[in-house]
Amino acid sequence: MKILVLNANTSEAVTDRMVAALRRRAPGDVELTGITATFGQPYVTTRQSAVVAGHAALEAVAAAVTKEEEAGRPPFDAALYACFGEPGLEALRANFAFPFAGMAEASILAALQLGERFSIVVPHGEWPAMLRELMRRTHLEGRCAGIAMVPGDALGLSTRHPDGSSDKTWAVARVVEETIAAQVPDVLILGGAALAGYAAEIEVEAPVPVIDSLEAGFEQALALARLGPCRRKRR
Repeated sequence: MKILVLNANTSEAVTDRMVAALRRRAPGDVELTGITATFGQPYVTTRQSAVVAGHAALEAVAAAVTKEEEAGRPPFDAALYACFGEPGLEALRANFAFPFAGMAEASILAALQLGERFSIVVPHGEWPAMLRELMRRTHLEGRCAGIAMVPGDALGLSTRHPDGSSDKTWAVARVVEETIAAQVPDVLILGGAALAGYAAEIEVEAPVPVIDSLEAGFEQALALARLGPCRRKRR
């Protein structure tokens, strides 16, 4: 299977880190191709940057598809949209034949299967307001216990000491603990590329399941790829 990993941020280092993490998790028959937006912001945190990211995502996927076609290689079986909130997701699904799994969408679906109410922790930025809008559009206000932010630079959270002992890990763990105590969710989602990998480091101390949005998105992308005959045709 061929899975496309789309990063609508312009940071190639973030793309490389996510793809490396997914390769350690992927079955042996899965080929991963990571692509990065060529314009926009290093890390999407505002409404304006999200709009630009949607445009950049469309162009990045189109370029990747063209590259595969020109090389005579088979098409992608599915894509993981590895940008939390998935700006432009509907347009991507309308324009390409293979299915797209999004980090926010997949992690929320997983949370709904694990408990009644979920909380979301994201890096600092405008995401809480944008995610509340998403909750209203999807009629999930009653299932979302709340949204919290990890203070500091969002992009900086994506790099930390490999043994998980950094101040960044401690900061994320503290926000998780405070969120669980204040909002009392059944499940907690760590959202965004910058927080990928933190769930495994703090899950032992958390009294509720903690979902890594990158892992949730990847597992759903794999499931969609395996459903190959059920995929819809390109419009």
